[in-house]
Amino acid sequence: MKSSTDIETISLDISSLQAGYADGSFSPVDIVAEIYRRIDARGEDYVWTALADRQDALQNAQDLLSVDSDSYALWGIPFSVKDNIHVKGLPTTASCPAFSHLPEDSAVVVKKLIAAGAILIGKNTMDQFATGLVGVRSEGHPVNSFNPDYIPGGSSSGSGIAVAVGLVSFSLGSDTGGSGRIPAALNNIVGLKPTPGLISTQGMIYANRSFDCVPIFALTCADAKQVFDQLAGADINDPFLRENQQPANKVPALFNQLVVGIPDKANRHFFGDRLAEQCFNDAIARLRSLGAEVREIDFSHFVEAGQMLFDGPLLAERYSSLETFLEQNPHQVNSNVKSIVEKAKQYSAVDLCKEYYRITELKALTRGVFSNIDILMVPTAATIYTIDEVASDPVNLNTNMGYYTYYANILQLSAIAVPAAIREDGLPFGVCFLAGPQDDASLAALGSTWQQSTNLLLGDNAGFR
Repeated sequence: MKSSTDIETISLDISSLQAGYADGSFSPVDIVAEIYRRIDARGEDYVWTALADRQDALQNAQDLLSVDSDSYALWGIPFSVKDNIHVKGLPTTASCPAFSHLPEDSAVVVKKLIAAGAILIGKNTMDQFATGLVGVRSEGHPVNSFNPDYIPGGSSSGSGIAVAVGLVSFSLGSDTGGSGRIPAALNNIVGLKPTPGLISTQGMIYANRSFDCVPIFALTCADAKQVFDQLAGADINDPFLRENQQPANKVPALFNQLVVGIPDKANRHFFGDRLAEQCFNDAIARLRSLGAEVREIDFSHFVEAGQMLFDGPLLAERYSSLETFLEQNPHQVNSNVKSIVEKAKQYSAVDLCKEYYRITELKALTRGVFSNIDILMVPTAATIYTIDEVASDPVNLNTNMGYYTYYANILQLSAIAVPAAIREDGLPFGVCFLAGPQDDASLAALGSTWQQSTNLLLGDNAGFR
């Protein structure tokens, strides 16, 4: 076994763990013990809403030693889940203590991961009821892993931080308008946002059930793809799962075979953030250096689709998920969350019909765009804000965070957020590759190539002390 010093600094990326398990350097029991040491050492960081009992987690790791590791794709790999995903025996709160309840069963995704040999560590803090992209809409919230003055990104804030600072190998979030991508960009990790309907959402608290999806946070695209392979597939109990789950494979495997779209300059906004704009220009140059053909595309209809998420009748879906709780507990919900969700009351059923007709038209426009490009590259986040800045202007700054993410699920796109650079101010910057439905595997392969080209360190770069 490695010395205690060695194991205290080991990365939890899946390949590192699997190599150590294979050569006998350490066991899953050692890794689980080290994870709880790291959690204890950090103190109250608001990454967790609930932890699996330490002895239960150690026993789960011990039990794995008596089975054939080759028969379990994620043997001994530690993970966590956002606290709107049910885990039997742990409370689901959606980061609203008054909503806390013990679910009768675990979500399908949790069951699949445990069946594959993964070890659950706990549940992660989130923007309350998954309404926000800033990560600070809860009573206690984590902070950015690079600079504690800055937001961690939401709504899957704790899930992103848990991976970035080395507390789990991967985590699950939820993504309605960017919550599986923004925390990745702001913390130098990967966020694989699957095509809605490829991974079961059965057993979670929904925001917009018709296009919610379960994203995967990981240190590498290869890790995210390995988890994705275990989660994708049929679930007879989930009426929103796609019937046809065949990979699209429309995207070429190499950048020098790609035509990559980028937003036209008229619709390319960074909200005054010069460093983010420079990083995106550098990413475009990197694309060209990798051999890709880069084309500007009219980004206006993507923006239009994104504006529908929190400024239109689609809010009815979000309200329908919370209606009973909101009516019975009006003072227990974050004021920003409450004001956003309750805007749904001003819209009619006719308004919602018109919205869905327009969405269908926007999907057709999107198909037209992708008939001329292979993938789209955008900044994952146009900028990053301090916690104090968000407190002063919570709604507008949150909206700015979603400028490049809000539309993806509405338009049924696949996406992967990947690290691109460390800015001059020491904060991370990421880009997001998007493609049509079910191109998830192709995007993960391209993301791996991209990560190799950047040569960035993983996570928070700071070691795990």
